[in-house]
Amino acid sequence: MLVLLGCGVVANVALVRTKGFNGGFLMVNIGWGLAVFAGVVVSYASGAHINPAVTLGLVANGATEFGNAAMGTTVAVSFLSVITYIGAQLIGAIIGAVLCWLAYKQHFDEEPEPANKLGVFSTGPAI
Repeated sequence: MLVLLGCGVVANVALVRTKGFNGGFLMVNIGWGLAVFAGVVVSYASGAHINPAVTLGLVANGATEFGNAAMGTTVAVSFLSVITYIGAQLIGAIIGAVLCWLAYKQHFDEEPEPANKLGVFSTGPAI
């Protein structure tokens, strides 16, 4: 959800012939903020493991269980559970990126500037 919505708003601002083309950095910031909110809401049952940084941060902080105790979805922290969470997060990110690309495929095909296409899925220097 995070990658799908976040990259979707960047594609809408960066790619030519979209209705949000040249919407500016504020539109991107608000869109990414809503993407993070939606990602946390969707991942609530898992304890908001929205990306590997959250999972690894909890492990580094000494978490003994993952999940949401109020919902009864807790799992004991083990190497296997950490790898499972991170694997699921990476698969979700890939699916989100593919869905974003499919949603904006015609716009990607029309975009003459390769840097704008790359900028949807990654960051780079301004110069």
